[in-house]
Amino acid sequence: MPDSEFAKGGCRHCGGHIEFPAAAAGQTAACPHCGQLTLLEGWAPVTGRGAGRIGWMVAVIVLVLVAVAAGVLLQHRPTPTAANRVTAVVTNPVPEVAAKIPAAPAPEPEPPPPSPSAVTNGFAIMPYHLEPVPGSSLVYVVGSVRNNTPRQRFGVKVEFGLFDTNDTPIGAATDYQSVLEPHGEWRFKAMVMASKTVAARFRGIAEDQ
Repeated sequence: MPDSEFAKGGCRHCGGHIEFPAAAAGQTAACPHCGQLTLLEGWAPVTGRGAGRIGWMVAVIVLVLVAVAAGVLLQHRPTPTAANRVTAVVTNPVPEVAAKIPAAPAPEPEPPPPSPSAVTNGFAIMPYHLEPVPGSSLVYVVGSVRNNTPRQRFGVKVEFGLFDTNDTPIGAATDYQSVLEPHGEWRFKAMVMASKTVAARFRGIAEDQ
């Protein structure tokens, strides 16, 4: 079909007559009368120089209307508002996770060594107590003796007095260590023979000469 042929048709919205190039049939364009987009449907081709001039004019008008319609659409395009604007928020979850992890408990300080109950002849008698043996009738006076001197001690003997509920002396308990090293400590265990014993008291400590 020659490029100089034009066709006529009608707008589907307002019914106005439209003249357009026959090659554009089947496409959509803005109506020069109402501005609405309509399907270009031709009735019959129009030939000749007059038709060519009219066709060019119509084409220019159509292009102008399309540009105007595009400008109107751009002007009425909604601008983003605070409600629909998407804001990227960058967070660092590491501090939060770290805050939820409980801190390791501080190590408990080691208890200081017990104060001696008595110091005599270079020996320190540490706190002692009565200790029954589970499943039997045996009872011992248990505790520690520390050698506070820089020399060995030989034949060390510790002695405790035993008392009943009336605080009456009812016997004694002793234990013996053959050698006690310099600044060493001896864990003694003196057997209690009196069955009514409820208390023990330190009497003394000695060593072989």
